[in-house]
Amino acid sequence: MQDLIACGRAAIGPLRAFLSERDPSGIFLPRCQAVEVLTTLGAREELLDYLAHPPEEPDPVEQAGIDVVTSAVARALMEWPDDELFALLLQTARHKLLPGVVDALAQFGREEALPVLTAALAEDFCRAAAESGFRRLGDKTCAHLWQLARSPVPSVDRETEMSRRRRRSAVRLWGELCPCGEPWDILWPLTQDADDHVAFLACSLCLERVAACDAEQVSRRLVELLQSSDWLLRVEVEDLLAKHFARCGAVVEGALETASGTAAMALRCVIRKASAPNP
Repeated sequence: MQDLIACGRAAIGPLRAFLSERDPSGIFLPRCQAVEVLTTLGAREELLDYLAHPPEEPDPVEQAGIDVVTSAVARALMEWPDDELFALLLQTARHKLLPGVVDALAQFGREEALPVLTAALAEDFCRAAAESGFRRLGDKTCAHLWQLARSPVPSVDRETEMSRRRRRSAVRLWGELCPCGEPWDILWPLTQDADDHVAFLACSLCLERVAACDAEQVSRRLVELLQSSDWLLRVEVEDLLAKHFARCGAVVEGALETASGTAAMALRCVIRKASAPNP
């Protein structure tokens, strides 16, 4: 790489051509290194040209490598953030959501990127970058996040897994970014959500942030969630009940009187965690 940098601008043309060369193996590291050299050489226009016209291949392995390079180019171009780049990133993201493109858009901190950031919340590889964008925008996104949290797609009965992931992220972000003050009666319906993860997050918000919430009702809902098929979620429920045992303990102990099998084991686990000394 240093030898290429030493060549100066004479290396820019060949490196730009190298970025678009086919590689059926999908190996992307050499092309990502080429992006680094082009950035060091100040080849903004060449990188913009690649982002505007990335190669497209029918082979999924080859295309995966191209997508990684395109992400690297998008991140590299943040050396020169301006309106032209923002518009191009938006155009690219509307065609295909890529982690580097979402990450670059997030760094702009502009509300025009909200539709892209919202869509990216549903994508595992883009979610962290999208959440970073919401954090940069801060409490301006509260109303949007709250609406998103309560809007399963296409419907409550037929919600897709992508919609569930997006809503879970929206609830977490809302709890993180938005000031306290939502009335208990607004939060309560979300604790009854058909998605166990959304319901758990809503219960957590109630216990952590709403002093006037009905702790008994929230506790009963959490006890119901101990029957979830997701064992990781059950562990989180146990931890939350144990953390707030002063408010939830009576319900937990009452439920244990009639519980059996796995449910009883979970309730006993809550009591053990609550009574364990703090480290």
